[in-house]
Amino acid sequence: MLGKTFDYNSVGKDNQAPVPTDLYSFKCSFNITYIIEIEHHNNDIYIIKFFQKNHRLSENRYELLNSQRFLKRNKSNGAKNFLLILNTITSIVIKLYYENNNSSFGFIGSPTKDEKSIENKDNINPDGTVVCTKRYNTYGIYVKRYFSPEKFEHIEIETSSSYLIKSRQNFDLTTDQVEAFFENYIVSYC
Repeated sequence: MLGKTFDYNSVGKDNQAPVPTDLYSFKCSFNITYIIEIEHHNNDIYIIKFFQKNHRLSENRYELLNSQRFLKRNKSNGAKNFLLILNTITSIVIKLYYENNNSSFGFIGSPTKDEKSIENKDNINPDGTVVCTKRYNTYGIYVKRYFSPEKFEHIEIETSSSYLIKSRQNFDLTTDQVEAFFENYIVSYC
């Protein structure tokens, strides 16, 4: 069962995005507003992205973290807040799935600053993706807990830190199509 979530709001659509994108927002425990982008792609694939609203103008908005200084000032390690953020996003995803049970949900675990550094060059692909990022591993563990293998096939592409939770109701979407989708997605949108 999904735990506590933050209250969220649908805030419309991103009319500037290259694909139809729904926008949601919520405030976390630190009174920081988060934006969730849900991109609608062919074959009922929805790509989930989120970031702090104050990072919206940064090209690295999906990679940025709260500083240790910020967390100390708020007397927190941020773990509970992070779990509530993931629960909130999952709540939205579940709502979308019940509206369309062909829906499959994907993400790419953005690399941290250290994972993008030259010291990690052996794990950085020519296209800029990073093998098995911390976010990819963390999100993967989390979604395996809430998206059962009876209803969803978990397709993991470690080499690019890409992950798709594929609806088993979507008989038209194959693993080869998912891999091709992420290859194209990385070239076109990342």
